[in-house]
Amino acid sequence: MVKNYFKSIRLLNLALLGFIFWGLMLNTYYSGLDFNIDYLLLFLSIITTTASGYLLNNYYDIKSDKLNNKFIQDLNTKYFISSYFIHFLISYFFIFISNLSGGWLMVITIVHISLYLYSVKLQHFPLLGNMTISLLCAVVILIPHSFSNELYNFKNLNLINNLFVVYAIFCFIITLKREIIKDMEDVEGDQKIGSNTLPVFVGLKTTKFFIGTVLLIEIIFLILCYMQTPKTLSCILFFITQFLVLVFFCYQLYFSENQQNFKHISNLLKIQFLLAGIWLYIPL
Repeated sequence: MVKNYFKSIRLLNLALLGFIFWGLMLNTYYSGLDFNIDYLLLFLSIITTTASGYLLNNYYDIKSDKLNNKFIQDLNTKYFISSYFIHFLISYFFIFISNLSGGWLMVITIVHISLYLYSVKLQHFPLLGNMTISLLCAVVILIPHSFSNELYNFKNLNLINNLFVVYAIFCFIITLKREIIKDMEDVEGDQKIGSNTLPVFVGLKTTKFFIGTVLLIEIIFLILCYMQTPKTLSCILFFITQFLVLVFFCYQLYFSENQQNFKHISNLLKIQFLLAGIWLYIPL
């Protein structure tokens, strides 16, 4: 049961989110920010909110998950909905016991509403659901910067001076790719339940072309970042690893044809996230 629970809340995804979040927090500490227990409480609220989103999605996707052989055995709708409400309440509990402003309560509420709309409606429209999740991911990346009491002064794509904004854009692009790849992985089940995702709407071939366009934008973005970032060893390593992943991603995408292929690509994008996260812990 514990194993299935961790599977239902996508523990690995939550761990990756936490890894990058605290890597960014570490960079705010380098800038003079002192640790506060409220930051930990907010992080726990974000994690339980994200977990609740996965549980709600499991609840509404039971039919398609069964068709796509993704259904988690021994768990039913009653389990998913009850677990969702528990995580929902816990996410607010962490905010209430903190000294954070009421604005964070509003942020968590907006995220919960967005995740609900995604599970019920948005995920069934081409790109709309993908963009929603990607935007939420970018917002989470920007949260650590809000503790620094510095205004967003985005002038260029210098990775060191504009770390949070650059990472938010970067994570938006990676998440968008991964969300579309997951739709390609689930295309057969989505077709049968009438879910009008991008691969269902335009077909796998056109979807591949669209991802290729997103990939081109990502490459241009990374090149611009590289040109405007000081060439320290850690920065060079960051860009080299990211470009290597992109080359392998292109190769895998071109030859991908079935659910298993798309699953491998999705896992590759998790590795890309991990490599980006590791870099945050390397002194600049």
